[in-house]
Amino acid sequence: MQIRRPEPAKAWRQAEWIAAMEPWLSLGYQRAKLARYLRRMARAKQVLAAEEKGAVLGMVVYQPDFLLGRFISLLAVRPAAGGRGIGRALVARIEQETFKTSRWLYVSSDSANQSAAHFYKKLGFSRIAGLPGLIRAERTEILWRKSRPAVGKRG
Repeated sequence: MQIRRPEPAKAWRQAEWIAAMEPWLSLGYQRAKLARYLRRMARAKQVLAAEEKGAVLGMVVYQPDFLLGRFISLLAVRPAAGGRGIGRALVARIEQETFKTSRWLYVSSDSANQSAAHFYKKLGFSRIAGLPGLIRAERTEILWRKSRPAVGKRG
C-alpha cells in the first residue's frame, strides 16, 4: 500500500463509493457535491489516498490552519478494505505532517457513530466538545483532538 496525493480527477471519482456508505449516506451527502469537494481539495493538495495496484482503498481530506492545527474533514476506507490498518495509516501520515509545525490535530464524528469514537480513542484522540446541529439539525458531532507528542524536557 502506498499513500500519495491523488490527482483531482482520481479524487473526484471516489465520491461514488464514499457517498454510498455510512455516515455520509444517512447525513445526506450527495455524490456530485462530494465529488466537486474532493476535486477542489485535491487541487489544494489537501487529500491523501491509500492505494494498492492503482486502486484507491481509502482517503483522508484535511484543512490546515484550524485552531492551532489541522482538521481531518473526511476519512473513508472502502468497506472491503476495512480492518487492514488503512485508516490508521492515513491518520498517521496526517499526524506526521501536522506535528512538524502545529500543536493539534482535530477530527469530528457523528455522536451515533460508536465505531468512529472507538477508532479515534484508540489512536489517542480525546473528546473535547459536542457540537449539536453542526451538520444536521437533529444530529450532534463530537469534536476530537490529539496533541503533538511531548519531546524530552531540557534541564
